[in-house]
Amino acid sequence: MAFGLRFFSPLFPSLYAHPADHFDLSNCVVNTPVDTAGRPGTLCGLAYPYNRGYRQTSDQPLSPPHGEVFDEIYFADFANKDLKGIAYFDPEPPLAKLLMAASEWSYGWWRLTFEGARGTPADLGFTPFGWRWLGAVVGTLVVPLMYMLAFRLWPNRLFALAAAVLTCFDGMFFIQSRIGMIDIYPIFFIILTYYLFHVHLASRTPRRSLASLLLTGAVVGLAIAAKWIALAALASMLFILLVRVARRHMAVSLGSGERRWRWGRGEDSPEPSGPAIPGGAPWPLYLAVAVVAFVALPFVIYVASWYPFFQRGQFHSLGDLWAYQASAFSYHAHLTATHPYGSPWFSWPFLYHPVLYYYEGSGLGIDPGTGHILVAGMENLGNPWIWWSSLPCVLLMPYYALRHRSYPAAFIFIGFITQYLPWAPITRVLFLYHMFGGLIFMILALAFVLARIAAAEVELEVRGRLLAVLSGRPILFAWLAVAILFFVYFYPIWSGVPIPDQAYLGRFPIGRMWFATWI
Repeated sequence: MAFGLRFFSPLFPSLYAHPADHFDLSNCVVNTPVDTAGRPGTLCGLAYPYNRGYRQTSDQPLSPPHGEVFDEIYFADFANKDLKGIAYFDPEPPLAKLLMAASEWSYGWWRLTFEGARGTPADLGFTPFGWRWLGAVVGTLVVPLMYMLAFRLWPNRLFALAAAVLTCFDGMFFIQSRIGMIDIYPIFFIILTYYLFHVHLASRTPRRSLASLLLTGAVVGLAIAAKWIALAALASMLFILLVRVARRHMAVSLGSGERRWRWGRGEDSPEPSGPAIPGGAPWPLYLAVAVVAFVALPFVIYVASWYPFFQRGQFHSLGDLWAYQASAFSYHAHLTATHPYGSPWFSWPFLYHPVLYYYEGSGLGIDPGTGHILVAGMENLGNPWIWWSSLPCVLLMPYYALRHRSYPAAFIFIGFITQYLPWAPITRVLFLYHMFGGLIFMILALAFVLARIAAAEVELEVRGRLLAVLSGRPILFAWLAVAILFFVYFYPIWSGVPIPDQAYLGRFPIGRMWFATWI
């Protein structure tokens, strides 16, 4: 399901655009721009959309030059320059762009080998499908990975199922998997890092502990090499390890009597359960390996990810690499440019101002049912049902962590804080998609609360007679069903399916732009 939606969308365009006349299954859009000049044609799957070009002045060429949508004009182009050995400056680390370059090259190789096209793989693969297809695959893998992480946190299948379903049918996870931007790659590595970290925490032998620690560090390095926000994941893991050690050697007690709250050595018994060091590894050896795993290994991987810059002569020494990092940091710290779709960090959880990635309002035809023109767009809007209902769940995590001593709840809250709050002091223009890392934990929080509700039972009695025992499971499944219905409703503005203009631009309940800030 996740792969089909991400790889083959836009699905059912005829059903959406002409519900009275067409019910054929298709993933092609007709009368859509197929080249920079905006000539109409048919595009299917990830090859759609293709952004028509515009001129800022009469003597300038059409831009974007190759149909790029939103920041594809940067990242897809940078990836292609990596293939061709052309220097450029981008304030983001290189790994995600190198993966996108591999996506372009492999599609170009396919066209060269099996379709008889002429040219180089770098040129033949420099198309919307070329720079998008690998992101769709990685975005698909995020769904089972979220299941695995949730089940590792709490071996409850309903919790894991809810996390996977909510990830599959969230708008931001969906659209970021289908566009040539870098964000889906670090998100994948961050989730994988957290999964491996919890495999490490559950190690039963010193050997497995040290091996899983090194593996976790390697993936941390990949994540940081894709985007700096992964440093927050590293910080959260170090904090958890320190708290684990402290819990085995400290005792905290508040209150008295039955209301007494205890944490640490004296929490449940004279001796804490399990060793302070995962797997019972000797602490001097563990500390040495931890330094390698969380410092040396990520550093080596991060530096290695810049190899193309050395290869093409843009860097000649580590001093050049350091100067580039300083320039990237300065760019982020001193950027003063504004953007019509920029939004402050505190507005993101409420979906106050999503980002419009693509919009086409001419030439798509007329809807025969309403007589309105057809328009198409791609809006980076999260699933409102998931986002809004997750907010109280996130706020409940400290309660479950303290009152019920729930480690999953504590981890979810720590993860949310470390992925979200680092954006607060940043003064440069920010966008809703910077909430992507925090969204991981919003979904886990909602899935956690739904699983707790599903595990609850209520006895229905009348005059002391037990009539029924009601389970909370129907609430969980109903919540997931509504999330899927919201996905179906907003699917056209996430996939670019042409629909009547009033169905796109109108306010609730007629259109999908419920608020003025959504346009």
